[in-house]
Amino acid sequence: MKRRKFLKAAPAFSLPFFIKGFPVQAMTQSPLLQLLGQQSLLNGRILVLIQLNGGNDGINTVIPVDKYAMLSVARPDILVKDTRVLPLNNVTGMGLHPGLAEMKNMFNNGLLHIVRDVSYPTPSFSHFRATDIWLTGADSQANQYLTTGWLGRSIDEQYPAYPDTLPMTHPLAVQLGSQASSMLQTSETNAAFTVIDPSSFYDFVNGVVPAMPDTPYGNELTFIRKLQQQTDQYATLVAGVYAKGVNKVTYPNTNALARQLGIIAKLISGGLKTPIYVVNHPNSFDTHNFQVDSIDADHVNGSHNNSLSVLSKAIDLFQQDLTLQNLQDRVTGMTFTEFGRRVAQNGTFGTDHGTATPMFFFGAKVNPAVSGTTPTFTTGTVPINNNTQLNRQFDFRQVYYTVLKDWFQLTDADLQSVLFQSYTPMSIFNQAALPVTLLSFTGNWKNAEVSLQWTVDQEINIDSYEIQRSEDGSSFSKKGTVTALNVTSKHDYTFYDTSLQKAYYYYRIKIIEKSGEIKYSNVLLLKDAAQMQGVRVKILPNPIDKWFTTAFQDKVTGNITVRILDLTGKEVWKAEERANDTYNLTFNINKSITPGVYVIQVQGKEYEATTKVILR
Repeated sequence: MKRRKFLKAAPAFSLPFFIKGFPVQAMTQSPLLQLLGQQSLLNGRILVLIQLNGGNDGINTVIPVDKYAMLSVARPDILVKDTRVLPLNNVTGMGLHPGLAEMKNMFNNGLLHIVRDVSYPTPSFSHFRATDIWLTGADSQANQYLTTGWLGRSIDEQYPAYPDTLPMTHPLAVQLGSQASSMLQTSETNAAFTVIDPSSFYDFVNGVVPAMPDTPYGNELTFIRKLQQQTDQYATLVAGVYAKGVNKVTYPNTNALARQLGIIAKLISGGLKTPIYVVNHPNSFDTHNFQVDSIDADHVNGSHNNSLSVLSKAIDLFQQDLTLQNLQDRVTGMTFTEFGRRVAQNGTFGTDHGTATPMFFFGAKVNPAVSGTTPTFTTGTVPINNNTQLNRQFDFRQVYYTVLKDWFQLTDADLQSVLFQSYTPMSIFNQAALPVTLLSFTGNWKNAEVSLQWTVDQEINIDSYEIQRSEDGSSFSKKGTVTALNVTSKHDYTFYDTSLQKAYYYYRIKIIEKSGEIKYSNVLLLKDAAQMQGVRVKILPNPIDKWFTTAFQDKVTGNITVRILDLTGKEVWKAEERANDTYNLTFNINKSITPGVYVIQVQGKEYEATTKVILR
């Protein structure tokens, strides 16, 4: 395929590119991730997700010792000997696999929460389909297939500000290892800055560049690398942040998962304002064969023990590092996998694909407890056959709902757009009592006036509510103050903003306590529908050589300013033209611009539109 056809056929942001010669995938805008990024700026919170590929055996991980007699019949050659099960403080009827010694101590020290038996209705036992369901939040029972992930769900509303300050400053998601996860897939592209090979990350940040072969493939790769220099605006930032960061513990070379978490700890320490990190456990949990060693009488040693030990040691080191750097209150971690294993062992000292599996949450802000009761099975009595499954106690989407609501503090409206329905939040996180309960924060733009309304359920020693406004969703300024009433009943507040010069603004409430403590509401984006609908424009052709045409849906009149911006927001070209009741305006690019991906910004007197283009 010729280069021109290749670029025309391939979406620019779905290509795996190379930064300094290392495979990465670029990240673009995702409204949900943008919202999480804004929330992370407000509350500083970070989520680290650890994917256990292959389907973890939950029964030998969180061991139900109260069902030991039944299980010893169902899995006589692989069930961990009861005297080796690790007990948990103030927990009866269950314990942890001996390979999770460090995580047992974390639980006893208030740093670990366990969710038992997580699955979904009509589970799939295909690795590919089950992983797809967990990553996208699809409804298996309804045979639903989603093309977007639960953390990358695109809201069907285009953000008007681009390049926006937040996503252009720091990546909204970082993934180490494997290909970019579909969990972070938006409607157009994957929304993660992904380093495909974590082992090459150190060369990447140190500027070591692999040589490209002198072949047609190598030449095309060099061209793509040049394009990527423009496409991925985060490369220099990530390398610089990593150089400033530190680790306060030693991550051993023998533990690849720990090394990945060490990279994340250093990025957080260096000041990267990214709310989502994803890593992949290097071992497979698909334990069909020799899950335990056949000669081990205690049924501990084997591939499953090795994988759990890697996980436990890595999480413990990461948590120690965060604590030593006083970052522990900002970061929480979560493990997940595509399914569990069957209750009964198979004939090769292993287990086959099953339903439910436990999830672990770790961090200083988790509730150190166990969600769920003793497990039940689809066959309730002995004998248990190879088709017997663990019954589900929690839907994985309820877990996701809790993470987004209680950790990232998203509103119910935000959550509806991600998971499509409401769930009851779980007690995964310690939720400190707030001096004010903000039930809702809404707004309306009508007739050149914005009205903001918020409803509170209780107020205790609140001084005032400061209304703040922003043009980019990041830098806010004060617009007014409303004095708190401090009444015990539910009541409403309203604020009006009439100083409107643009077609959209972001709003938030700064909640000021009498003690001087500060908290913030969620961020609200409001638009003037009349102005925002006043222009629809396409750029033709795309990719662009030396000229392009702005094709408007409706006729336009007046002065039109067109700018080309690189992906850091820097202007590289500008032109002005007078439109006289026309649909199209053609512009010649009269300067040399480095090939790459850019943003074209079209501005009239009362509107602004942007779109991405490729310059060849």
